[in-house]
Amino acid sequence: MWSSDANKEVEVITYIEVFLVLLVFSFVLYVLYPKNMLEKQVLAESSNYDLTAIYLENMLRIEPENTELTLALVKASIKGGKYDLALKMIALLGKGADKKLLHELIGFRFEALKVKYFSTNERKYQDEVKAEIRLLLAEVIEDRHYDDKNLEYWYSGSREFSLNVPSLFFLYRLLEREERSVWLEECFYLSAELKDEKMQRECLMKLRTIDVSRYEKWTVEAYYLAVQEGEIERAIALLKDMATRSKKWREELAKFYVEIKRYKDGSSEYMILYKGASSSKEKNKYLLKALQALQYGSLMDEATRLARKYEALYYKDKEMSGMFIRLYLSIGALDDAKRVSIQRLKYME
Repeated sequence: MWSSDANKEVEVITYIEVFLVLLVFSFVLYVLYPKNMLEKQVLAESSNYDLTAIYLENMLRIEPENTELTLALVKASIKGGKYDLALKMIALLGKGADKKLLHELIGFRFEALKVKYFSTNERKYQDEVKAEIRLLLAEVIEDRHYDDKNLEYWYSGSREFSLNVPSLFFLYRLLEREERSVWLEECFYLSAELKDEKMQRECLMKLRTIDVSRYEKWTVEAYYLAVQEGEIERAIALLKDMATRSKKWREELAKFYVEIKRYKDGSSEYMILYKGASSSKEKNKYLLKALQALQYGSLMDEATRLARKYEALYYKDKEMSGMFIRLYLSIGALDDAKRVSIQRLKYME
């Protein structure tokens, strides 16, 4: 019994001595070994990163406040492509680290994972690393490891790996800080990919205000988005805006009215185009469309009134006179059809 207890005591003392020797050795090596030589030695290690990490951990136990060397080694190992060593050292430094250091370390983790991702072309391996990066970015967002200084860094990093959800998050934070047109444009397309219609619409409306050199482009985009979302009145408002700037969009407005069965409005828009047309060919086209819009809506009284107002201008025109005659006959306005026919005959003689 006595002998067994003695053996246990000897064994405990032996472990303590080994630990003390290791600490003393680490301290002496750390104090006496030049920093640049130590860095070279650590980076030269290519097989046993666990052993390197253990040494660094002991070094930090001796002087826990001094993380400068380890951070330098982290940077150097990332630069040298030794992402495994970098990640081990980052994990080591993260134990009990304060918020400021954690803020810095998560950036190094991201850089190490980037190196890891691009270390191979194997798709499966890259997908696994990308999943790690996705989790890291979620951590950055949840624990607020971002600020005004590094928002662009995290945004570009998210975009680099086509991670749209964190990308849009960081982009929105950037826009809260400053509404740049380039960011708003990225917001418009990125939110479209994510089908975030509210965000897409918000960024688009701001683009129309800020990116004035491309006002028409963004208004057109806003119109298509409104149509896609079924926002009819918003679509009409945008078309009206564009119609004041372009005949093409006045035509689009007239056509849109007819499509949504607002036939009178469609006819009115075609008549605005008619009055602004510079050639007889264009005038004929728009008058026909104005009359057709009313016919589509079975608004025959309105169509008849419009035809009577303009028929006298076309007695010499065979095709247009024929159109008026057919219109009157289709609604049983025989006297009107007869009148146009008689006037047309005068020009045929």
